[in-house]
Formats: sequence, structure tokens, C-alpha cells
Amino acid sequence: MRIVHAANLQLDKDGAHLWNQDQKIHHGLVRLGHFVYPFSINDRARMLSPTKSKTFGKGKANKALIETCRNVHPDLLILGHAQYITAATLREIRAILPEIRIGLWYVDPLWDEEETKHLRERLEVIDALFCSTGGPLLEALARPNCPAAFIPSAVDAGIECHRAFETLDGEILHDLLFFGRDKGEPGRRAFLSELRELLPDLRVGYYGCLDQPGIFGWEKEQVIRRSKMALNLSRRVDVPLYSSSRIAELMGNGILTLTPRGAGLEGLYGEDEIVYFDGVGDLAEKVRYFSEHEAERLMIARNGWERNQRDYSGTEVARFIVDLTVRDEAWRKVPWAAHVFGG
Repeated sequence: MRIVHAANLQLDKDGAHLWNQDQKIHHGLVRLGHFVYPFSINDRARMLSPTKSKTFGKGKANKALIETCRNVHPDLLILGHAQYITAATLREIRAILPEIRIGLWYVDPLWDEEETKHLRERLEVIDALFCSTGGPLLEALARPNCPAAFIPSAVDAGIECHRAFETLDGEILHDLLFFGRDKGEPGRRAFLSELRELLPDLRVGYYGCLDQPGIFGWEKEQVIRRSKMALNLSRRVDVPLYSSSRIAELMGNGILTLTPRGAGLEGLYGEDEIVYFDGVGDLAEKVRYFSEHEAERLMIARNGWERNQRDYSGTEVARFIVDLTVRDEAWRKVPWAAHVFGG
């Protein structure tokens, strides 16, 4: 098919955010054999604003998307987040291309009503919604014309291209690492501070938190490759299936990943693919255990890597987005097909 993918490709980051979901889904669409025209919403808004402000350029970006669809004449418009693309714009595109199908994917949490307002405003003019949160929050967004479907965080073999389970001992930099901000997150900061007190003798790398600078791009990848274990710590653990997309960055690069129990991720990853923990004390115990049991650590890390690269690749996620949006029953074959509501 001919597809316009309107997302945030973050061209202004000069490659520092190369692992974003927009890139992985875009690559997946291309790998499926479609012609995929990229429309980077925020970058286009900046380009069209005299002040280089995406806020002031969003009106012109909407007009540019309409013209892009008029010129490309796509069978399918796939939107990524797309807060700046209005429902009125989508209606105008439908008026120009009555046969077009429109899908929207969103990989931020769904519990903030203000942040998700734009999703609810577009449900009547799109054909399918895809989110990285499951359960009641997702089900509440389903409409007869618009199923609401869970999607896992995608990996890309060209982006998550490392195998930390093959790193030699002499190259190891950290026993455990964590990437993530704690600014405005007192609970996360308290958790990490306690963890630091419980593991004073281990080499733990904290990036973007506990007053340490963040790390990006190739440098970040090398830290993952040269570490034994990594912590996947999302803002909430009581929301079904929700996880930060860092879970894909970590497991896709073959590092043993530890994540809190409570979000129902057991439906995506077995105990032999990821390590679940209950609280900071249990986490510290398991970090110590796996730092001393190398064979078991490497086995679980490899299993998690294989699961992500096989089942949760950007290609498989993109295939699911296309299939459900055009109502091809092949969407039912994915491992997460039970988490589709409405339609």
C-alpha cells in the first residue's frame, strides 16, 4: 500500500533519540513492502514557523499534512501521537480521499486525562487506536467505528543491535544500570536512593537521576552493552500492561532486565525472559543473586532478547497496526491479540 506516516521523527535531535518508537514503526512499515512517506509533525511545524516554534507552526503543519495526502494519495494514514493534528484536518483529508483508512498509535500512559484529550477528540474520525497501555483505560477509548488495541513497545534489529549477553567480563562497566529522570518524581527518587544504599558495593550506574547527567545515542548503547543488568522502572506499576519503552531498548539489546511485578507483563514475558521483583528489597536481593549466577543471568537475558526480536519487532507491531486499521483478520495472530476492545 501507499502510506503516509505522520509522527514525530525528532529530526531536531540529530540522532540522539534514534531509538524512538516513531523510527521503529516507520522502519517496520517499510520492511513490510509498503511505500511509506514520512511526515515529521513537530519538525514540520518548526520549519513552517517564522520563530521556529512548533506551537506557532502547528496550524501550517496541519495544512501541510492535508497537501501531503492530496499529493501522495495514500491508502493509509498512520498517525503517531499527533497532538497537533486536529480532527478537522482528518475530516478534510477524508473528504479528499473517501477511501482512506486512518490509524493512530500512542505510547505514553493513558491515565492523564488532559494529556489524552486529543485521543478522545479524534475517535470519531479514525479507524483504529493503538496504545501501550491495556486494561480499563484502553477499553474506555474503544468505539464501534474505532477499536482500541494494545501494542507492545517495539524493537528494531538495526537499532537494538547489541547482545549484552555476549559481552566479555573484561568489558563490563556496571553490574546494574538505570536510565530515567527523577525530576518531579519524588517516589522514583526515593526508590533509587534506597537502592543505592542497599547496593553500596556493586557497580551501579544511574543516568538522568540522583543528580547524575543523562546519556544518549551511541554512548547510551555502549553503556547497555557493557552492563550485566538493567532496571525497567516505570512511573506506575498498577496499570495493566503499561511500561516505559525503555523495556524494548534494554531487552532488545540483550541485557538482563528487572521490572516491578504488578502491571501484568507476565502476559508478555515469562519468568525465564525477564526478572520480576516486589519492592526495593527484593530487587536488591535479585541483583546480588544474578551478579553471582552468571549462567542463569545470561540465559534469561538471551531468552528475553529472542522474544523481543521475534514477537515485538517494529515490523510485527507495524503489521498489526496496518491489519487492524484495514480490518484484515490477520491481526488476530499476534501474541497480544486478546487486548483489543470494540470495533
